[in-house]
Amino acid sequence: MGSDDRVYGSPRHGFARPSMETTTARREAAREVMRAFEDGPSLERFPLLREAAGLMAEVFFMIREQKRAEWFLTSGMMSHPTPHIARSIGKRFQQIALSCERRDVGQVVEHLSVMRAPPTRLENYLACTRARDQMEPVDDARWVYLVRNKTEWGVVNLGEIDGRVQDALQELEDLNPHFGKYNLAAAWRVHDLRAGYAIAAMALQPAFIQTDFYDFRDFEQLAEMRKKVTNALQDYRLLDGSPSYVSSSWSADYFRNSGRHLALEETEVDEEVVDAVVGFAP
Repeated sequence: MGSDDRVYGSPRHGFARPSMETTTARREAAREVMRAFEDGPSLERFPLLREAAGLMAEVFFMIREQKRAEWFLTSGMMSHPTPHIARSIGKRFQQIALSCERRDVGQVVEHLSVMRAPPTRLENYLACTRARDQMEPVDDARWVYLVRNKTEWGVVNLGEIDGRVQDALQELEDLNPHFGKYNLAAAWRVHDLRAGYAIAAMALQPAFIQTDFYDFRDFEQLAEMRKKVTNALQDYRLLDGSPSYVSSSWSADYFRNSGRHLALEETEVDEEVVDAVVGFAP
């Protein structure tokens, strides 16, 4: 059994697979939204688009919160938006759903027209969830992450890796086999690994135990720790929110035909403003 099989087939938090029913519903919703992007919205399909946009909003809010057992796997299928970007996309889909309910074609067209990266993210999701020849999420990046283990309740471990978070978790499990599975409590894709780790450690300082280790009382406090790190990394413009890949020719054709430009390292899309900063100034 390969490393990916061990990761994706395990109950480890962050990598659990959604049920077939959930995946099917999300695929249908993604297809409906893609249809609206490609052909434009139509009043006859507004009920379907409203439901689809509402479901997509829920997915992106779930990615933003990083709480559900499937969050990292699903985030990868959506090309890993940052928490701020996921919130922005979720809000935009909520607005589309509301405009459909009001049967306001103009507003729906306006919302769709400013969403430049989401079509790429949804196309990637469809490629990662199709019945045959599924594409694996591209998870190689510079990551700062928090992991926890049930054996050491109340403690999170801060780490960094230039590669895959899955490999870091596997290494921890190999080093500490008596601890069992490590769960992914949070992860941030960053432009600068050293700076990202330093800023995360600074944000977590009030909970410091010893190097790389921080304590928390309950899940509410853990959520607050995620939020502090996210905001600190955002403030220093270290979060990397660019779509990491394009899964097929659809996106390229769409942007070429519509006169838009999409770069694989795009850093400013829709309300997704993420400016890279070179180096680190403490």
